[in-house]
Amino acid sequence: MTEISLIILLLLKENRLILTCNTIPTPTSMKNLFRSLQILLLIALSPTLAAAAAHDFTVSHVGVERGLSNNHVVGIVQDKQGFIWIATDEGLNRFDGHNFKTFFKAELPGSDGLTGNELNALLDDPTRPIIWIATQRAGLNGYDYQNDRFLSFRHSDTDPASLITDDVTSLSAAADGGIWVTTFWGGIDHFDPDAQVFTHYNASNVKGFPASAVWSVADGNDGYLYVGHEHGGFSIIDLDRRTARNFMPEPGKPGSLPTPNIHKVYRDSVNNIWLGSSLGPLLFNQEDSSFTPLGK
Repeated sequence: MTEISLIILLLLKENRLILTCNTIPTPTSMKNLFRSLQILLLIALSPTLAAAAAHDFTVSHVGVERGLSNNHVVGIVQDKQGFIWIATDEGLNRFDGHNFKTFFKAELPGSDGLTGNELNALLDDPTRPIIWIATQRAGLNGYDYQNDRFLSFRHSDTDPASLITDDVTSLSAAADGGIWVTTFWGGIDHFDPDAQVFTHYNASNVKGFPASAVWSVADGNDGYLYVGHEHGGFSIIDLDRRTARNFMPEPGKPGSLPTPNIHKVYRDSVNNIWLGSSLGPLLFNQEDSSFTPLGK
């Protein structure tokens, strides 16, 4: 770890572990840092783990036998009232710690409910009392838990400001208070919940955008959007200029993207960009645009 000056302080006090460092590790040194930390943590946590073993802990399975609508869970979030929301392949569930309340597709036209039971993801709106729900082929739904009502947004061929396509793959918060909506067929939409307008970002209006099938995005809060594609690698969109820089595997080149399949993009509290790929987790080095595998 010669590339950084790192001071690690491990303190065990009242069964808590505290780590501090004098600089933020660079991505190129992160892999070695993690390996060193594993050894230090095992040593430091030994007394705590031994004490924990003296206590009784229970792991409970909560499934359809307890009222969950389906055992194939695709998303979990907690709302601002403390309830746990669980998206499945067959309906939405609210869990209060004891019982489930299930929500399904509205059977009658005009009635309140989901527009589809097959779900992909959930997002608790950062500021509004709304759980946003990504459906498979049935658009974007929202549940306003303060007013106990469902919202639905579908693609319309006659409305260019509508959702670009009804197959929504993921949801994430935008820096401006809106919602990023990724889709499998139409690229990315920015949704303004107040104006109820969708702004499209795809190959037709973003120069360098490689593929419409998008699994995940992360807002860098810096004017850039980090994008994970299905078979299309990893992209960075300059939102003001509407240009994209795309990364694909370059065999034989050290630090290149190892796979074109990026399933998850995440920005942490110190603005590192993490990628979940078909070959394991990756750390994107923003200084030299290289990728550090953190698997084997």
